[in-house]
Amino acid sequence: MKILFAQMRRDLALIWAGRGEAVVMLAYFLIIITLFPLAIGPDMATLRPMALPVIWIAALLASLAGFSRIFNEDVRSGWVDQVALSPLPLGIYALSKAVSHWLAGGLPMLLATPVLALMLYVDLKSLAPLMLALAIGTMALTLVGVLAAALGEGARNGGSLMALLVLPLALPVLIFGTLASTPDNGSLVSPHMLLLMAVLAALLAIVPVAAAAALAEAETDSS
Repeated sequence: MKILFAQMRRDLALIWAGRGEAVVMLAYFLIIITLFPLAIGPDMATLRPMALPVIWIAALLASLAGFSRIFNEDVRSGWVDQVALSPLPLGIYALSKAVSHWLAGGLPMLLATPVLALMLYVDLKSLAPLMLALAIGTMALTLVGVLAAALGEGARNGGSLMALLVLPLALPVLIFGTLASTPDNGSLVSPHMLLLMAVLAALLAIVPVAAAAALAEAETDSS
């Protein structure tokens, strides 16, 4: 556990040192959402029905901006080789990268969501389900991005591979997240919210193992 927390502290320190990427993710999220009222007008009857899908699409597109460099510097600097020789398993290392990436990118988007939701005339009854679904969904999107980034390190054209992997895997998160953000008979945890949680649980089980195998392969190729 000490090694894991040390790895997370290192990741967060590096993210803070190069915090431009986290700022870009948040800026994408803010810009995408604020452009919709400017483009189609401030009419509540027009904005309210499309507010939740707009927020989810903005979260997906903003998340994509930060996936490509998750492991890039660690692979180039030889840090992944050091982790492979340490007691910290590569799967737990990949999971710590996901947590650090979400804290730097997903959490600021989540904190900005209430203000943006009110700007889009989201019903106050939908705000709590939206926040819970968005927290779960951004975690799931981060895990998908970590898997795509790990696989991309071992591929020659990692950018194209990342797009091919992230977009299909993100579709269930986008669909269930949008549906879970709408309150169902006043219940916070709807069937769609449970499906979104199941997607996150499946990714938590699959991504560390698959990312560890991909990073081990990338380490072999680089050596």
